[in-house]
Amino acid sequence: MNSSATAEEVRQQSTQEEYEIEDRPADLTEHLEELRTRIIRAFTGIFIGWVAGYILFPAVYHVISQPLREPLRAVHGQTVFLHFADPFFLRLKLSFVVGLIFAAPYVTYQIWAFVAPGLTRSERRVVKLFIPFSGLLFAMGVVLGYLLLPAAIRWFLSYLEDYGNATLLQNPLSYVLLAVKILLAFGISFQLPIVLIVLAKLGLVTSKRLMSYWRHAVVIISVVAAIITPTNDPLSMTVMALPMVFLYFLTIGVVRRMENSAARRNTANSKKQESYSAGGM
Repeated sequence: MNSSATAEEVRQQSTQEEYEIEDRPADLTEHLEELRTRIIRAFTGIFIGWVAGYILFPAVYHVISQPLREPLRAVHGQTVFLHFADPFFLRLKLSFVVGLIFAAPYVTYQIWAFVAPGLTRSERRVVKLFIPFSGLLFAMGVVLGYLLLPAAIRWFLSYLEDYGNATLLQNPLSYVLLAVKILLAFGISFQLPIVLIVLAKLGLVTSKRLMSYWRHAVVIISVVAAIITPTNDPLSMTVMALPMVFLYFLTIGVVRRMENSAARRNTANSKKQESYSAGGM
């Protein structure tokens, strides 16, 4: 009886393993199918945003070219296209950037919908908190970069006096691409708190370590600001580096509060476990 029961268990176990093996390709296929669906939806959202940006191009170009108008007028310069196709490609490229901005929330949702089932409840809660915070920081960086543009342009134009009666003929396409790079650089640089908080959540850094290495951080921030600033002028690098240093020290305070909260929770849990153990005895 025992031998037949053992044989039956082995047979059932092997059958179950075969079913599991057969189910794995189906699970992978479902994931790939969902990934394909999410990618198609994301690209569809980007395309719709691109069309919207193409339609709204006159208003968007008016806003992004505003920092150039006054400095250009001061030196009696003018905007000039250097190629007959430049007006079209300017509208196409700028509208695509606007489309990415419009579609960013929808694309983020598609990524979230694909990744969320594989995360724990606490991980989902953290991501839900970080996504809007990251968007807010990015927007703050873009606004700061936009406010910096007129001063940066005036600083560059100040060198025009060294060339006598030279006149500036500015290509709008090159200006818009440079302005977009500057705005993106400022937006990305403001993601520093997110990076540090994630590292703290993973246990890779602590507030004490961040504080002890603040001098190294200032040097690294200055180097990063010099690298990612498209113009590489001292004004832009300084204006980018100073907020990053401020955000670094602000993040140290946030990480310290996170550590204190975690310590209080651990203490409370320890007291509960001790009380349960004492009650059980």
